[in-house]
Amino acid sequence: MQDYIAKVNRLISNLPCLLRSYASIFFIPDARIGAFFLVATLWFPNSGIAGLLSAIIGTLTARFFQFSNISSGLYAYNSLLVGLAIGANFEISMYLVGLIVLSSILTVFMTVTVADALWRFERLPALSLPFVIVAVTITFASQGFYELERYSHHNFAQGLNIPGFIEHFFTALGATFFTPHPIAGVLIFIGLLLASPYLSFLAISGYTVGYFLYQSLSGAADNPMNYTNAFNFILTTMALGGIFMVPRVSSYIVALLGAALTTIVTMATQSFMLVYGLPVMAIPFLLTTLIILAALSKRLGSIPPYLLLDNPDLPERSRERARLLQVRGGKLNSVPVYAPFQGRWTVYQGFNGKHTHKEPWQHALDFIITHEGKSYHGEGQLLSDYYCYGAPVFSPVYGTVVRCINDQADNLIGEVDVKNNWGNLVLIHLYDGNYLLLCHLQEYSIQVFEGQVVSPGDLLARCGNSGRSPQPHLHLHIQKAALLGSPTIPFHLTHVLTQVEQQEPLFRLYSRPVQGEYVSPLVTDTGLKQALHLPVGKQLLYRFKGNEEAWESRTLKVSVDLSGRFCLETNLGAKTCFVEDYQMLSFYERNHIEDDFLDMFILSLSVTPFGEGKLQWKDQPSKAFLSRRLVSPMRRLGWLWIRSEGINSYYKRVWSEKRSSWQQDGQHQLANGKQVCVQTRVYIKANTGAVELSLKDKNNHWVAELHTYGIDDDIGIKGFAI
Repeated sequence: MQDYIAKVNRLISNLPCLLRSYASIFFIPDARIGAFFLVATLWFPNSGIAGLLSAIIGTLTARFFQFSNISSGLYAYNSLLVGLAIGANFEISMYLVGLIVLSSILTVFMTVTVADALWRFERLPALSLPFVIVAVTITFASQGFYELERYSHHNFAQGLNIPGFIEHFFTALGATFFTPHPIAGVLIFIGLLLASPYLSFLAISGYTVGYFLYQSLSGAADNPMNYTNAFNFILTTMALGGIFMVPRVSSYIVALLGAALTTIVTMATQSFMLVYGLPVMAIPFLLTTLIILAALSKRLGSIPPYLLLDNPDLPERSRERARLLQVRGGKLNSVPVYAPFQGRWTVYQGFNGKHTHKEPWQHALDFIITHEGKSYHGEGQLLSDYYCYGAPVFSPVYGTVVRCINDQADNLIGEVDVKNNWGNLVLIHLYDGNYLLLCHLQEYSIQVFEGQVVSPGDLLARCGNSGRSPQPHLHLHIQKAALLGSPTIPFHLTHVLTQVEQQEPLFRLYSRPVQGEYVSPLVTDTGLKQALHLPVGKQLLYRFKGNEEAWESRTLKVSVDLSGRFCLETNLGAKTCFVEDYQMLSFYERNHIEDDFLDMFILSLSVTPFGEGKLQWKDQPSKAFLSRRLVSPMRRLGWLWIRSEGINSYYKRVWSEKRSSWQQDGQHQLANGKQVCVQTRVYIKANTGAVELSLKDKNNHWVAELHTYGIDDDIGIKGFAI
């Protein structure tokens, strides 16, 4: 009996993988949406059943040979397409079942090989290329299959009370699953709309461009082939504009261009394939999409549209990640670097500065040290009078030193050396291929050598006055090439405190300081860092209550998923992802399982620097971090909610003598406070954790208290609990 139950459980565990294979054809990683698509394929039972059988065989084959990432549906969706194609051409019989089994197994092996080769050599996705290869092979082989009976051609629906263009659009959607019927297309479109409204918009846009361009070029307005092959326009637009690029105006334009190019490729493919009696299938989509992605990946600069080949996802998620990146870590085409000094420095010249930071070297920063508005003490006639002269300069990046100049004499005050413009310098090759230059260094002060690997904080040299430098200062920029004098590219400082006159310092994850602004690197408080450290396996047990309700237990557990993301999950299944480094903890993304405690925890600590002393900072976390009890479903459908990019959060942290812990207060507003205005407070005890949290708004008051924490036992690791 137990063996039977175990077999049933294994079979059930394969069901999400199977359904996900249907959704993956439209790049959607959701088994529930796959159920919509499965139902759509059964509108033509012969091809639908053949596809289902093929998907099952593909899933089981991948399981049997233990290929990686099976749960994504990667292997099964190509097998599914092969099965649908076979079922669309031949009546189901025992002979056909055998052919489906062999074809499905072949497709799995083809998927493993093609996916590995494309990613290894060009870092491109396999998409449905394995399906096309196997389907063409089976089509040629089927000319000798005398035991198979041809399946009667599908009859396209006539007389539907909808405009012809709309009917053709839905038919094209259905044709993606070899089910060219508008009813099937309606089901597929509903699934698309539920999964991603933007993908639905791209589908309509791509079809519109491709359809009318096809009609204008061919003049064949009523040829069914026009809209059965039009799914290629749809898939290309969705892939380029929503999945493999950050959704922006630039990616939308490229997606529409891709739809137009796919139209031309479709017409050429039709003419070629008809000679051999072969269907077009997804060949135009594959050719156009892979060529455009490969070409754009060869660009030298990081400019729009931004590719997501390493982390493709639904457009709404990608857009939110890009928004958070811009809010927290700078623009997408900007390189983050740490401050190359200690203490507080002043920006002497910023980007597009009035002295030397002109195009094509406009992306650069010059730093000096000032006191009471002056960069020197005494008369300012000697180099030693200047506060920054001889100050240590540290590596702001990870990389390899590729060039050092160490023997240029420091200029007298007011003089410059225009023959040796950069003076003494250190040039570092970054791991992303760019080069960072620090120059005007002190003569014979460089402490590193060419070929040395450096990390942030490593001592490089001392600030000097060599090269084109009238007074001691430090010059910093990033360039694409190793040649001195190469054009500079955008960058920004990260994990710094910035300050203007008569204002409190503000912690910034992203900063492009302007002339006269004070900048200092964040100094880590080790006790605070240890308190909020979240290693894999750590568990935090809280008691929590909302409003006047009874206390409940909540457990937070740290894990890492297959894609390498660190996650924090409650005992209710609510989950968020986070990033932790030696200076900061930040949360991003949130699944859809409700848990008021997790929402309060995330809002209280959304971005928390581990810096010493009193701090204040801003953030714009995702709207997904707001509990449903804080925002009603009706308000979530309102214009203000849709218009808001994120939550406007302002944090301030001070030391509480009464609690002997750090008190971190947060003010969170959405749509200028008209929809949401929430206050959070968390007490963080050194080396212990967030010991007490609270959240208040007009109608709610939630509190949570840390009861205990510990680490899970693991092989070779002794757990502990306190």
